[in-house]
Amino acid sequence: MRRFLISLLALGAAGGLALGQGGLIVWTTLNDQSFTWLQAQLAEFSELFGVETEVVQLSLGDVQLRMLQSAEEGEAADILVGIPHDQVGTMAEREVLADLTSFATDRYLADLSEPARLAFSLGGSLVGLPLFVEGPALIVNTDLVPDVPETYEALIALAQELTTDETWGFLCDCLGNFYFAYNWIHSTGGFVFDRGSDGSLLPDMLGVANDGAVRGAENLKALRYEYELMPTDIGYERANSLFVDGAVAMIYNGPWAISHYRAAGINLAVVPMPSFADGTVSSGFMGVQGVLMNQFSSDTTNAANLAKWLVRSDAQISLATVSGRIPASLAALDAVGDNPFIAGFGQALLTAEPLPNIPEMGSIWGPMGRALRDIFETVDSDVSDILRNAQDQILGD
Repeated sequence: MRRFLISLLALGAAGGLALGQGGLIVWTTLNDQSFTWLQAQLAEFSELFGVETEVVQLSLGDVQLRMLQSAEEGEAADILVGIPHDQVGTMAEREVLADLTSFATDRYLADLSEPARLAFSLGGSLVGLPLFVEGPALIVNTDLVPDVPETYEALIALAQELTTDETWGFLCDCLGNFYFAYNWIHSTGGFVFDRGSDGSLLPDMLGVANDGAVRGAENLKALRYEYELMPTDIGYERANSLFVDGAVAMIYNGPWAISHYRAAGINLAVVPMPSFADGTVSSGFMGVQGVLMNQFSSDTTNAANLAKWLVRSDAQISLATVSGRIPASLAALDAVGDNPFIAGFGQALLTAEPLPNIPEMGSIWGPMGRALRDIFETVDSDVSDILRNAQDQILGD
């Protein structure tokens, strides 16, 4: 900790601004325990560095709108906290977000998984510092599944055994929801946008209809027609409700569902979706929320110091402890490894793909959702043709 404080002080001196000059405005989307954590972190920062801070809670939409309208006029916050990485594209395009590349030390970057590092990379710039991650994993009712399957094939076999007139062995909202279905698409080699040599996403290079995507969609289709695991009318709410009722052995869902399941008295385990028997790793979507800096802040030195303060490993440990958030820091994730839910989701997300953070992602959801519904409509649907049509729609061909 002492070394970190010294580095912050040195950064302030190098920037030519004395710590303690003026104050910082923070806008955040965090609430409940996470907001309480943020207040405590800001108070500690102010006490240590003599920089006053003021925090304002806003909706994500309000943060984006006010940044776009007011940042250049000097009327927006210095720091934004709790911003999803896939919601920064327009703000970055309008150049209201600072490039934090020079403030992210090698040590900080080395303490992040590759997906977390990529999440806030945009056009060769680092427009945010990852704070916590979230995304789906396999959630198991341990009363029904005392031993978690080690492979995807074993999961399917067990799910078939446990599917009866009264229970479902495995459910997911993946029949028409591309967010959850992506685990199957991506694990076998499909992808949304390809990446250039510098890691930048290439919006014209799609992988939603390649051979890997077709194999993944065929695996999804098999859940209904070959293995008879999916009811025809399954969706998120029904799958979730059935799991709460104790009628589902395994479900693919995210950390946002855990408090609901625990309140229902379900005994749980959280693990990554099992790899295939040939070693192919399951890999779905993930989200990363982080700390961003206003390009037009009047006190960039203290603002950068505060951003670094909020994402340090110790801060992420305390956030995970009070709120259950999954740390982006690998050291912090290891430190809270005795929490089985954080550990389970954390391990699952180490190999996940960050949701694309460019505005072109908005053109993906509709065509891919319709494609999935068409694929599941009949047993003889042409998966390859349906996915090619979806890709043509996305590209405007």
